[in-house]
Amino acid sequence: MQSKNFIKIRLAFEDKKKPYFLDVSSLFYDFELLHDFSLLLYAEEYYNYRFSQYFWYRRGRPLKDEHRLRALKIIKESPLTVELILSTVAVSSGAIWVIVQAIEKISNWKLNKEKLKLEVENLRLEKRIRYYNEQKVRIEMENKFKERECWTIFTSLLKRFETNSIKLKSLDLTLERIDDENTT
Repeated sequence: MQSKNFIKIRLAFEDKKKPYFLDVSSLFYDFELLHDFSLLLYAEEYYNYRFSQYFWYRRGRPLKDEHRLRALKIIKESPLTVELILSTVAVSSGAIWVIVQAIEKISNWKLNKEKLKLEVENLRLEKRIRYYNEQKVRIEMENKFKERECWTIFTSLLKRFETNSIKLKSLDLTLERIDDENTT
């Protein structure tokens, strides 16, 4: 049996005893969209993808199966907790940075942003995200948005998260191992 490394993202949301199912399903779909957006923007194999209204469709984002976001655990208790598996291409391509930046920009989500930044630094293996590098990455990200003509999609995603009644309380990123036979 062979093992692989993967990135686990654990999201815990504010207590809401009986959220509307539409809010829960929208929240999950919006995370899927944010993940796919970041890969389409940063992973080289998707460079020719053109952002359009089809991005919002269920099958409008042609990701390889091994790059798709996977659910590891969903716990509907207090608080609602979701554990997702990110492909290593999300980290190696820099796509994780778009996800982190989006989460930081959502104005009504109160997170320990310093802790989140440290976790991203550890995942990048070298602690190279300092002020200069952060600014450089942010500028590169904005330039990539302009080059790929997808700024409106990014801002629309942020608005969707902000208008959802379920708010993120904490986020943890960890490097994990998984057996190949359990990945399907």
